[in-house]
Amino acid sequence: MSLSDYIRKKRIDALLTQQEAAKLLGYKKSQFLSNLELGNRKPPLEILKKMCEVYNIPYEEMRQEYITSSTREAGENAEKKWAESDKGSSKYK
Repeated sequence: MSLSDYIRKKRIDALLTQQEAAKLLGYKKSQFLSNLELGNRKPPLEILKKMCEVYNIPYEEMRQEYITSSTREAGENAEKKWAESDKGSSKYK
């Protein structure tokens, strides 16, 4: 599960609308939260920590989800870069 899907699920589990959650997180509009949940923007660590309070998520659970998601994303980026470097080059194949 992506981090964006995780935080969306946790908000829904907390029975909060995006508007309600945004206000509790200190935002006037829900657009910022919408962008996080759609994966259009990466959440700042301070917001993830605040989500632990607002959504009643154990701190360690959020920490582990963040690390897992970041590790998966780094691996995908590395795979993509490697594959792109192979295009048109048969020298090392």
